[in-house]
Amino acid sequence: MEQRTAYLTFGGGVAVIAAILLGGQALLGIAMASDSIAALPPAIIGFAANLLLFGAIAALAAVMLAREHRLAGVAGPNPGRDAGLGLALGLAGVGLAAAQAIVAGTLTSATGANEAAWLLLGILAILVQAGGEEIAFRGWLQPLLARAAGPLPALLLPTLAFMAMHLVGGARAPLALVNLFLGGLWFALLAWRSGGIALPAAAHIAWNTTEQLLLGLDPNPGVGAYGALADFDLIGSAWWGGSDQGLNASLGTTAVLLALIVPLAVGRAPLAAHTPADRIS
Repeated sequence: MEQRTAYLTFGGGVAVIAAILLGGQALLGIAMASDSIAALPPAIIGFAANLLLFGAIAALAAVMLAREHRLAGVAGPNPGRDAGLGLALGLAGVGLAAAQAIVAGTLTSATGANEAAWLLLGILAILVQAGGEEIAFRGWLQPLLARAAGPLPALLLPTLAFMAMHLVGGARAPLALVNLFLGGLWFALLAWRSGGIALPAAAHIAWNTTEQLLLGLDPNPGVGAYGALADFDLIGSAWWGGSDQGLNASLGTTAVLLALIVPLAVGRAPLAAHTPADRIS
């Protein structure tokens, strides 16, 4: 009965998250029909959309965690140490993927003027989005399944839902979807090994911030609404990022993620998998 309840709660949670994203996109389309809204800077519009959508997802997860008396421990037993390690891992991951693009000859520096006026707002947007995703998928849904069904469903099902969420958001290339699955699995393993979301959330934030705001690799080509400190583009072979999907659809990213996943996936189950953060107290 507990397993059935967990699966039903998981399915309901994923359905509500999908409804938030689809409903939010519909509302944004309606709002953009207004001249006064459409005239706002794209960075303001993007941040407001991020705050509403992923703020709502984070609030949903926080409410459910509070009902289960797990909100206080969701960051994990060592959040400060884990956050520092996660930032280093995310930065290194993007750096290694970009380095492989250099070797493949697909990384180039853009020649246009660079705009970085909205960087602080961009950082806040990434904090909201990555934080909302992590508390929902790795903080709430993953431990929910782990307690009732074991680690394998807990690692795989929220990861598939995470990938599907990005499919709704516009990811279409098969290799991009593979990499989104691998990225979600990496975050899931980081949460499982550490017993909380501080480690995966920091890695997620560092990866997105480095890719989008430091190197200007997402979107490809050009930079997003928030600008970037540098503006690198990926050209040439789509297998190494030279498409509109950029590093998300690069074999270099695949190789990096696999290298990050394998050490976490092998070996005995961690003690952190049995900490109070993964149980209803």
